[in-house]
Amino acid sequence: MKGLFCVSAGISSIFLINSCGQTTTPDNKQAEIDSLKTVIAELKPGLGEFMLQIKYHHDSLGKAINQKDYDRAAYEVDELKETTEKIQQLNITNDKLQKPFPIFFDKYLQGPLNTLADAAAKKDEASLKTNFISLTENCNSCHHENNMGFMKIVP
Repeated sequence: MKGLFCVSAGISSIFLINSCGQTTTPDNKQAEIDSLKTVIAELKPGLGEFMLQIKYHHDSLGKAINQKDYDRAAYEVDELKETTEKIQQLNITNDKLQKPFPIFFDKYLQGPLNTLADAAAKKDEASLKTNFISLTENCNSCHHENNMGFMKIVP
Protein backbone atom coordinates (compact mmCIF):
# COMPACT_ATOMS: atom_id res chain seq x y z
CA MET A 1 0.00 0.00 0.00
CA LYS A 2 2.89 2.32 0.88
CA GLY A 3 4.44 1.75 -2.57
CA LEU A 4 1.19 2.60 -4.31
CA PHE A 5 1.00 5.88 -2.38
CA CYS A 6 4.56 6.75 -3.40
CA VAL A 7 3.87 6.03 -7.08
CA SER A 8 0.67 8.06 -6.96
CA ALA A 9 2.41 10.96 -5.23
CA GLY A 10 5.25 10.80 -7.77
CA ILE A 11 2.92 10.96 -10.74
CA SER A 12 1.02 13.85 -9.18
CA SER A 13 4.31 15.70 -8.61
CA ILE A 14 5.33 15.25 -12.25
CA PHE A 15 2.04 16.72 -13.46
CA LEU A 16 2.32 19.60 -10.99
CA ILE A 17 5.91 20.40 -12.00
CA ASN A 18 5.09 20.23 -15.72
CA SER A 19 2.04 22.43 -15.36
CA CYS A 20 3.91 25.06 -13.33
CA GLY A 21 6.35 25.72 -16.14
CA GLN A 22 3.67 26.24 -18.75
CA THR A 23 1.77 29.40 -19.34
CA THR A 24 -1.70 28.97 -20.70
CA THR A 25 -2.93 31.60 -23.06
CA PRO A 26 -6.54 32.00 -24.12
CA ASP A 27 -5.50 30.68 -27.56
CA ASN A 28 -4.02 27.53 -25.98
CA LYS A 29 -7.16 26.97 -23.92
CA GLN A 30 -9.35 27.40 -26.98
CA ALA A 31 -7.18 24.96 -28.93
CA GLU A 32 -7.54 22.41 -26.11
CA ILE A 33 -11.29 22.93 -26.02
CA ASP A 34 -11.54 22.54 -29.80
CA SER A 35 -9.42 19.39 -29.64
CA LEU A 36 -11.66 17.89 -26.95
CA LYS A 37 -14.77 18.76 -28.93
CA THR A 38 -13.31 16.91 -31.91
CA VAL A 39 -12.60 13.84 -29.80
CA ILE A 40 -16.11 13.90 -28.33
CA ALA A 41 -17.66 14.21 -31.79
CA GLU A 42 -15.63 11.23 -33.01
CA LEU A 43 -16.68 9.09 -30.03
CA LYS A 44 -20.36 10.09 -30.08
CA PRO A 45 -22.55 7.21 -31.28
CA GLY A 46 -24.66 7.78 -34.35
CA LEU A 47 -28.42 7.49 -34.60
CA GLY A 48 -28.08 3.96 -36.00
CA GLU A 49 -26.49 2.68 -32.79
CA PHE A 50 -29.38 4.06 -30.77
CA MET A 51 -31.92 2.66 -33.21
CA LEU A 52 -30.40 -0.80 -32.71
CA GLN A 53 -30.93 -0.39 -28.96
CA ILE A 54 -34.51 0.72 -29.56
CA LYS A 55 -35.13 -2.29 -31.82
CA TYR A 56 -33.70 -4.64 -29.20
CA HIS A 57 -35.94 -3.24 -26.45
CA HIS A 58 -38.93 -3.13 -28.81
CA ASP A 59 -38.50 -6.82 -29.61
CA SER A 60 -37.93 -7.69 -25.95
CA LEU A 61 -41.08 -5.77 -25.06
CA GLY A 62 -43.06 -7.81 -27.57
CA LYS A 63 -41.75 -11.05 -26.04
CA ALA A 64 -42.53 -9.85 -22.51
CA ILE A 65 -46.09 -8.98 -23.52
CA ASN A 66 -46.59 -12.39 -25.15
CA GLN A 67 -45.25 -14.11 -22.02
CA LYS A 68 -47.41 -11.90 -19.76
CA ASP A 69 -44.24 -10.80 -17.97
CA TYR A 70 -45.47 -7.38 -16.85
CA ASP A 71 -42.36 -6.52 -14.85
CA ARG A 72 -40.18 -7.17 -17.89
CA ALA A 73 -42.59 -5.19 -20.07
CA ALA A 74 -42.34 -2.23 -17.69
CA TYR A 75 -38.54 -2.55 -17.74
CA GLU A 76 -38.38 -2.60 -21.55
CA VAL A 77 -40.64 0.45 -21.85
CA ASP A 78 -38.39 2.25 -19.38
CA GLU A 79 -35.33 1.28 -21.43
CA LEU A 80 -37.00 2.60 -24.58
CA LYS A 81 -37.69 5.89 -22.83
CA GLU A 82 -34.12 6.06 -21.53
CA THR A 83 -32.66 5.44 -24.97
CA THR A 84 -34.80 8.14 -26.58
CA GLU A 85 -33.84 10.54 -23.77
CA LYS A 86 -30.16 9.91 -24.53
CA ILE A 87 -30.74 10.65 -28.21
CA GLN A 88 -32.25 13.97 -27.23
CA GLN A 89 -29.69 14.82 -24.52
CA LEU A 90 -26.75 14.12 -26.81
CA ASN A 91 -28.46 15.87 -29.73
CA ILE A 92 -27.96 12.82 -31.92
CA THR A 93 -28.92 13.46 -35.51
CA ASN A 94 -28.59 11.91 -38.93
CA ASP A 95 -28.51 13.35 -42.42
CA LYS A 96 -31.60 11.30 -43.29
CA LEU A 97 -33.78 12.88 -40.60
CA GLN A 98 -36.15 15.40 -42.13
CA LYS A 99 -36.52 17.22 -38.79
CA PRO A 100 -34.80 17.03 -35.38
CA PHE A 101 -35.38 13.79 -33.46
CA PRO A 102 -37.37 15.46 -30.62
CA ILE A 103 -40.10 16.34 -33.12
CA PHE A 104 -40.42 12.69 -34.15
CA PHE A 105 -40.27 11.56 -30.53
CA ASP A 106 -43.21 13.82 -29.65
CA LYS A 107 -45.15 12.81 -32.75
CA TYR A 108 -44.59 9.05 -32.76
CA LEU A 109 -43.15 7.72 -29.50
CA GLN A 110 -44.07 9.73 -26.44
CA GLY A 111 -47.78 8.84 -26.36
CA PRO A 112 -47.43 5.09 -26.97
CA LEU A 113 -44.54 4.77 -24.50
CA ASN A 114 -46.49 6.52 -21.75
CA THR A 115 -49.56 4.40 -22.45
CA LEU A 116 -47.46 1.21 -22.48
CA ALA A 117 -45.84 2.14 -19.16
CA ASP A 118 -49.27 2.67 -17.62
CA ALA A 119 -50.60 -0.60 -19.09
CA ALA A 120 -47.61 -2.55 -17.76
CA ALA A 121 -48.06 -1.06 -14.30
CA LYS A 122 -51.75 -2.08 -14.37
CA LYS A 123 -50.92 -5.49 -15.88
CA ASP A 124 -53.42 -4.70 -18.63
CA GLU A 125 -52.66 -7.30 -21.30
CA ALA A 126 -55.18 -6.00 -23.85
CA SER A 127 -53.85 -2.44 -23.63
CA LEU A 128 -50.26 -3.66 -23.84
CA LYS A 129 -50.97 -5.65 -27.00
CA THR A 130 -52.95 -2.86 -28.67
CA ASN A 131 -50.44 -0.16 -27.83
CA PHE A 132 -47.46 -2.30 -28.76
CA ILE A 133 -48.96 -2.57 -32.24
CA SER A 134 -49.45 1.22 -32.25
CA LEU A 135 -45.84 1.73 -31.20
CA THR A 136 -44.64 -0.56 -33.99
CA GLU A 137 -46.80 1.21 -36.57
CA ASN A 138 -45.52 4.57 -35.35
CA CYS A 139 -41.91 3.42 -35.70
CA ASN A 140 -42.64 2.40 -39.28
CA SER A 141 -44.44 5.69 -39.98
CA CYS A 142 -41.42 7.61 -38.73
CA HIS A 143 -39.11 5.53 -40.91
CA HIS A 144 -41.38 6.15 -43.90
CA GLU A 145 -41.50 9.91 -43.22
CA ASN A 146 -37.71 9.96 -43.18
CA ASN A 147 -37.34 8.03 -46.46
CA MET A 148 -36.29 4.90 -44.57
CA GLY A 149 -39.49 2.90 -45.16
CA PHE A 150 -37.43 -0.16 -46.05
CA MET A 151 -36.49 -0.31 -42.32
CA LYS A 152 -39.73 -2.13 -41.51
CA ILE A 153 -40.26 -3.12 -37.87
CA VAL A 154 -42.46 -6.13 -37.26
CA PRO A 155 -44.42 -6.70 -34.04
